[in-house]
Amino acid sequence: MEIGFASLAPLLPELLVAFGGLLILILDATAGKQGGSSRGYMAITVLFLFVGLVGAFVQLGGEATTAAFVVDVDAFSLFLKMIIYTAMLLTALAGGGYLNRVVSGVGEFWSSYLFIAVAMAFAVSANNLLLIFVAIEFLSITSYILVGSIREDLRSSEAGLKYFLYGSVASAIMLYGMSLMYGATGSLNLIEIGQAFAANDASRAAVLPAAVMVLAGLGFKASLAPFFQWTPDTYEGAPTPVTAYLSTASKAAGFAVMARVLLLAFAPSATLWVPVLGALSVLTMFAGNLMALRQTNVKRMLAYSSVAQAGYMVLGLASVVTTDMTADVTTLSMNGLNGLLIYLIGYLFTNIGAFMVVMAVEDMTGGSDYSHFSGLAKRSPGLAIAMFIFLLSLVGIPLTAGFVGKFFVFGATIQHQYYFLAVMALINVAISAFYYMSLVRTMYFPADDAEEVPATGAPGLGAQAIITLCVLGVFWIGLYPPLVIEWANTASQYLLTIL
Repeated sequence: MEIGFASLAPLLPELLVAFGGLLILILDATAGKQGGSSRGYMAITVLFLFVGLVGAFVQLGGEATTAAFVVDVDAFSLFLKMIIYTAMLLTALAGGGYLNRVVSGVGEFWSSYLFIAVAMAFAVSANNLLLIFVAIEFLSITSYILVGSIREDLRSSEAGLKYFLYGSVASAIMLYGMSLMYGATGSLNLIEIGQAFAANDASRAAVLPAAVMVLAGLGFKASLAPFFQWTPDTYEGAPTPVTAYLSTASKAAGFAVMARVLLLAFAPSATLWVPVLGALSVLTMFAGNLMALRQTNVKRMLAYSSVAQAGYMVLGLASVVTTDMTADVTTLSMNGLNGLLIYLIGYLFTNIGAFMVVMAVEDMTGGSDYSHFSGLAKRSPGLAIAMFIFLLSLVGIPLTAGFVGKFFVFGATIQHQYYFLAVMALINVAISAFYYMSLVRTMYFPADDAEEVPATGAPGLGAQAIITLCVLGVFWIGLYPPLVIEWANTASQYLLTIL
């Protein structure tokens, strides 16, 4: 098989973003001991991420194609690429100044940042097990570096080490599951694997152990229980902008790969893995929400909140499949999958906005404990209002993006008659409202004896602009969701029609 330029043309946005990362490395290497311009590296990063986003948007209405035989450029992958590039771009714009001040090796950091975006773009597009593993591993390794990029901070180094140790184990388990898939079917292509499982009843014995092992590896990226132990320490110790992309873009990539693998390779055996997804969803929701209740640090609270939100998202993936156990009939519906995609794009604006508020408070007060947020409404009313809006969206209050995402995911769960899962989700929403509103109370109505940390600065203009943009994004999706719904429906329908 020959790979010509025409075959690589659909990958031009990713190739340009990768070129941007290489350009920063070259400039940093030639800058000498004095180092290059941190603002210049940030500008190059923003420029090439914008190029990637525009490229994905331009391709969105085009015909689906396969590049280099292993990369699907279709409505589903392009929707996820837009989420990834948007998350990385917003984080770079809002947190670039903060990162330039705190990280060690600015050139290496920004080049790795672009390489991470490329890795995620390939991961959500790959139709081949080998490319999926390579992309996920490249994403993981570069993420370990960025998490521990504040070398003078022991918490950052500890966070990077814990992330590395957990990630290594998860990757090994995922690789073993992929080896079972290849050994049972003789193919690395997801569609061919699904066809082999459907045609050969003897190979189905490998389905459940392979699916569980692959879910372990991808569940690590998505912060699903019981694979989430790294999340609170990593989110707290990492630079806050890095935490923001881990909780949005990296999570989106994990769910996208999970959807492709389960729906293309394991669809014939959905009766086996749907109950596993249901159990993971309930465990993840309760683990995240109950542990969030006890936190005194806002970044750790949002970390456990991210775990719980991942549990809600799993409901959408589980609700793609309707199974009739008596007749052994499996049908696929786009309702759950489009709910997952809508949830992801709403969560993008909500969580990036929330973490950017945390970053601004850290800049002003030197920390992210609840005490640093005490009386925030008096010191910085704009930040307090923005955080209040993001917390309302995380709860799922109407007129916010979070409500639209939960409405579609929970609606699909009920439509497919998974009533127990729907009830568990509603109970968890009530639990989450308690700790989200506790932070609101701290910001607006601090206790008389509460220690109020004085502010020593003000948030940068870039952070303020992106926080405002995220607020607008939350209300845009909450008040006028038809465009996002149409994109999600198109992406979902495509993935299900290629089976």
